[in-house]
Amino acid sequence: MHGCVKMHDMVRDIALWISRRSDNHKILVSIDKLEDASLRDCFAASSWWYNKNPIFRQWHSPSLKILLLNINESRSWNSLDISHLTFEGIEELKVFSVTIDYYTSQIIPLLLPPSTHLLTNVRTLRLNGFKFGDISFITSLTRLEVLDLRRSHFNEFPNKIGELKRLKLIDLSLCHIFQKTYNGAIGKCLQLEELYTSTSYPKAYFHEITVDIVTLPKLQRFVLNHPITPEGKKVIQVEDFNISKLKAFKKNIMQIAETISFISLNGGCKNIIPDMVGVVGGMNGLTSLHLASCQKIECIFDATYDFNEDNLICNLVKLRLQRMENLTQLCRDPPMQVLRYLEKLEELEIQHCIWLCNIFPSECTLRNLKILNLSDCGSGEVLFSASLAQRTPFITPIPKPCHASSFGSSQTALS
Repeated sequence: MHGCVKMHDMVRDIALWISRRSDNHKILVSIDKLEDASLRDCFAASSWWYNKNPIFRQWHSPSLKILLLNINESRSWNSLDISHLTFEGIEELKVFSVTIDYYTSQIIPLLLPPSTHLLTNVRTLRLNGFKFGDISFITSLTRLEVLDLRRSHFNEFPNKIGELKRLKLIDLSLCHIFQKTYNGAIGKCLQLEELYTSTSYPKAYFHEITVDIVTLPKLQRFVLNHPITPEGKKVIQVEDFNISKLKAFKKNIMQIAETISFISLNGGCKNIIPDMVGVVGGMNGLTSLHLASCQKIECIFDATYDFNEDNLICNLVKLRLQRMENLTQLCRDPPMQVLRYLEKLEELEIQHCIWLCNIFPSECTLRNLKILNLSDCGSGEVLFSASLAQRTPFITPIPKPCHASSFGSSQTALS
């Protein structure tokens, strides 16, 4: 939209911080031509191109700290070529961003100048929506703290990325990385605090990544394989994953995840507790679990077997089950044992689980349950007894036992 400025919060904060520390407060916004004369005395500049080819001139601006370039282009492009430029005149740059708008589906080559390695003062590098071959030039940006390569294509994540001792955030969301093997590069970034890798690496590498990044001592937030970054801090989504591969490793990132989504899980697990939790090695931090099309799963919690008390999931708040064709029970153990798993449960969603019978034993009390959403569970068996509904504070009492065939879906009340 013309007249508007697109700016990430982090970029805005840096701009304000620099302006407070500098006598030069000159900012150029949405200029059509980035020319030396206009940039010479600026500390920040942005340029947004709408349906026209961008024009680049040689730059000499020793005061420039922030440079934001965005292309809003609906026509076909072959490449964006700025290789004829040199960064020798803007070595003090701290934020460098080149992006193509998200609704532009085409990924085009970005040709950077050989002098890109001179940008050793850059703290934030953002290159979104481009195709690269080799991106090893990134390892020469010794002060880099934020690396954002969303929607980019490249051959390999640099093995020497761990040499960037200040790197705190890596965003590889919606990237395509064409390397033949996982090289363990991410696990070498020992200062890393945030990591986003949704749909970036081939599925075959996932178990190596889960083992690799768990060793990062400062990692506070990660989103792995989730196509849209959710609100959770530690999120994993994985499809067609053979969970048995984790047996050989003492530590993996699933042990500290808060939100996990398994789609078409493989590996022989027939339940979450004790089978899956036993393979993973504990999931005490898990608060949200989503299972879809996991055909081997017959029940979620099975305490008829002896297992380590440390392998309990005591903080589960959300449970979502979809298309679980062989799921017959939610819990398989004495009623009072069920409370250990469901004491904090607030949201339960079950869809298309055609063989599911009784969800909860009638003796169970769900004190914190607020949302119950059931749909297309067609076994004809009792799913939620009237006596249990009467003892659940936020669920409207049901006059008679509710069968799967008697309702579609509901929230906070069953009728």
